[in-house]
Amino acid sequence: MRIGLIGLGEMGSEIGRSFVENGIEVISVYDGRSRTSKERAISYGIKDALTIENVSKKSDIIISVIPPDKALYTADQYSKYISDDGPIYCDLNAISTMTAKDVKNLLGERKVNYVDGSIVGGPPKENYSPRVYLSGKKAKNLNFLSGKGINIVILKGSDFQASAIKMVYAAITKGSRALVAGALITAKRNNVYQELIDELDYSDEYFYGVATKEISNVKHKAYRWIGEMHEISTTFKEAGLTGGFHGEAGNIYELIKGLPEGKLSIDEIIGKITDKM
Repeated sequence: MRIGLIGLGEMGSEIGRSFVENGIEVISVYDGRSRTSKERAISYGIKDALTIENVSKKSDIIISVIPPDKALYTADQYSKYISDDGPIYCDLNAISTMTAKDVKNLLGERKVNYVDGSIVGGPPKENYSPRVYLSGKKAKNLNFLSGKGINIVILKGSDFQASAIKMVYAAITKGSRALVAGALITAKRNNVYQELIDELDYSDEYFYGVATKEISNVKHKAYRWIGEMHEISTTFKEAGLTGGFHGEAGNIYELIKGLPEGKLSIDEIIGKITDKM
C-alpha cells in the first residue's frame, strides 16, 4: 500500500508520520516546500516522489491536506495524471459543500474515484488521534487507516456530509474565537477593553479563557483559517443563511495573520491590530 500525500504542513506531515509508523509507504512532492517542511518529512520517512505525475501514477490512494483555497486547483493538477483504474482521491481539506461538489465534478469528468473527507481535531500525536470523517461510495475503502494515527468515521448519506460536518463544527469552534477577537478589537476602539476583560473574568469563566489564552494561540494558525471562514460562509449561504458572520470572521483572522512573528500576549495582539486601524 502506497499513499500519495498532498501537503506537508503541520497536519499533513503528522498524518504521514503516523501512516509510516504503521507500515504504510507515504510519498509526496518536496518541491516548493519550506526547508522546515522538507526536513520534517525526511525525518518522518515520507519519501520524495519528485513530481505530481509520480504521485498520481504510483499511489494507491491520494490524500489532500492543504489550505482550502488550493483544494480545487490541486485536484485539477493531480487528476490530470490519474487513469481510470488509478488511485482514490480523498480530499480532507476544510472546504464548503459547494467546493466539495466542484472537486467531485472535476474528478468525475476524468473518471477519478473521489472520497469527501474532513479532519476534526489537531494533528496526530502520542495518545491522541483526530477524527477523520469520510463520505461517498468509496469511503469504506479507506477504513483500514482507522487506528493508524486517525480515527475514521464513515457517514452514510450524501457524498458531501464529511465536508458539511467540518464546516458546522469549525463554524462554532473557530468562529467563536473570531467573535471574541472582534469584540476585543471593538472594545479597544471604544476605550472599554480592560473593562471587558474584567467583566469576563467576573462573570464568564469560559469566554475569559478564550479571550486571554485562546486568541494568543490562534496567531500562528490564522493564515490557514481565513479561507476556512469563507468556505463556512459559503456553506451557510447554501443552507439559506447570509453567511455574513463567518465572512467577517475571515477578515478578523486576516488582521491577526498580519501580526509580527513571536509570542504575543492578548493585550499586545489587540493593541497592534487597533494601532493599524
